[in-house]
Amino acid sequence: MTVLPGQKLSIGELFISIAAGLMMFLLPNDANNQFESEAVCYGYIFVVGLVITVVLFLLIKRYEAIGTQMLAISVFVFIKLIISIIGGIIAKGADYWPQITEYSIVSMFLIWVTPFGIAIAFRMISGMSSDSNSKRRSFARFMTLSMRSLLIIYGIVLIFKLIIPVKPKFESERIFYLMPFDMIRNRITDMESDDIVYLLWHLIILMPLTFYLSVLIPKLKVWHSVIIAVSLGLAVEALQFLFNTAAASFDDIVLYISGAVLGIVLKNIIDLMRRFVTGNTDKCMLSFEYVPLPRKPQQGAQVVEE
Repeated sequence: MTVLPGQKLSIGELFISIAAGLMMFLLPNDANNQFESEAVCYGYIFVVGLVITVVLFLLIKRYEAIGTQMLAISVFVFIKLIISIIGGIIAKGADYWPQITEYSIVSMFLIWVTPFGIAIAFRMISGMSSDSNSKRRSFARFMTLSMRSLLIIYGIVLIFKLIIPVKPKFESERIFYLMPFDMIRNRITDMESDDIVYLLWHLIILMPLTFYLSVLIPKLKVWHSVIIAVSLGLAVEALQFLFNTAAASFDDIVLYISGAVLGIVLKNIIDLMRRFVTGNTDKCMLSFEYVPLPRKPQQGAQVVEE
């Protein structure tokens, strides 16, 4: 991976970015204290998160500030989880197991998606005439920081909500469903709120992974993503069966694969939109690497890239 040269955030800018990350980290708890409806809480988190991120960007005018804010959020989330686990073990003993609610999961991804979406939107609408190598370098750093943040939050959710959401029960009877599409068909037929949540949850759970991999490896093909999704899906279901923390199901793997493909599609849609805005000049906007613009040649001078 290319080492990104250039000026880093100053101490003051770093402090402001971390402070913004702390405010975003506290948002879900603040919303939960003020409102009873989860839908209202999510709307509150989005609006306040949007305001915090836009103000931060207007103050510092650099993408690294938003990336630092996002990384700070994920670190605070991780530290809070570790403290809660230690506190729970001290208070309740070895029988304690950390619980992550659906509200916590949606909130964690919302405080990641909001600043990420804003930064992408800013970059998306910037025309080539106003573009510069410093902006490109700044955005590449932002991608690195934001994706590190995603990996921390995604890892927490994957382990504590999908693989081992409850304390392992090795002695109890294990449950598995091998009939293809039987569970999906039944849940679509019933279509109650729990069924919708189940289908959406298993559909989107691998989207962040394949989205990340497609950013890290732009030439990753769809069938590669399918192989990754099948492998990880089998591993998840095998671990659930081994620990006896959830029912293992063939249909879950089908949903994992569908979501994995959607992650690649989402990344390609964003790149296609950037190509359209720039007249096919920027072919891959989402990247960890800094791709410099060619310098405009002076009269009688050769074109040299930075």
